[in-house]
Amino acid sequence: MTIKSRKPIFSRAARADLRSIFKYIATTNPQAAANFILDINLKIRSIARSGFPGVARDEIGQSLRGLPYRDRCIYFRVTDSHIYIVRILHGRQDISSEDFSESEI
Repeated sequence: MTIKSRKPIFSRAARADLRSIFKYIATTNPQAAANFILDINLKIRSIARSGFPGVARDEIGQSLRGLPYRDRCIYFRVTDSHIYIVRILHGRQDISSEDFSESEI
């Protein structure tokens, strides 16, 4: 069975999350911040190639999946052709359905 690679698409909130992560880490180590953002992007590409990893998070949002990675959780939805990155939040952050706007994507 061949797994179809999907194109990653980032919501506005996910792009803002990445900017916030970068700014926070860069206050003490700009190179580490750049490396961390690159690493998260590589992980997202890996998710797009691998099919349906992660854990269903339907209690937060319909068809939402989450994958913990390096103290963050990447929240996404998968279609036949795309992986929609909804949010990238700290793993210890309290979250609710209000953190995931259906109109984001």
